[in-house]
Amino acid sequence: MRLRSQATAGAELVRCARSGIHGRGVYARRAIADGTRLVEYTGERISKAEAQRREEARLGRWRRGGDASVYIFNLNARQDLDGRAGGSVARFINHSCAPNCRAEQVRGRIWIVARREIAAGEELTFDYGFPFAEWRRHPCRCGARGCPGFIVNAAQRWRVRRILRRERRPGAGAGA
Repeated sequence: MRLRSQATAGAELVRCARSGIHGRGVYARRAIADGTRLVEYTGERISKAEAQRREEARLGRWRRGGDASVYIFNLNARQDLDGRAGGSVARFINHSCAPNCRAEQVRGRIWIVARREIAAGEELTFDYGFPFAEWRRHPCRCGARGCPGFIVNAAQRWRVRRILRRERRPGAGAGA
């Protein structure tokens, strides 16, 4: 019963609409307090091997100019969660290098939680934290101060900035 009431509360707190960051986004319907559990990130539970197969398919769509959005969320060492398949509105929450939400795992489930007070009408964002090895695959459009222009783990953003500075220098080669 408690989980159902939390899911219902999520629908009352958020709505999906066009985003200035990318495609669709999720917005606060009303002011939200820091620490509020907003919505569960749901989808199909898949193996790591299946997640890799789906990532290759996503990259193929990207190369052909199609939808390259990532909806796969790391759950644990054996499983991932694919929000593309039966996912909730949470799959439309965009990345930001200065996010107002965080993802929390609670007993094998992923919840999006406010990490500060959020104003009514504000777009919800969280840090996707993609690995450094994949940074060129994921351009960032968040516009936050200090954004390196690519979605990458916060601890590795300095490396991306350094590579990009070197590449901008005359006569410099690519350095990924």
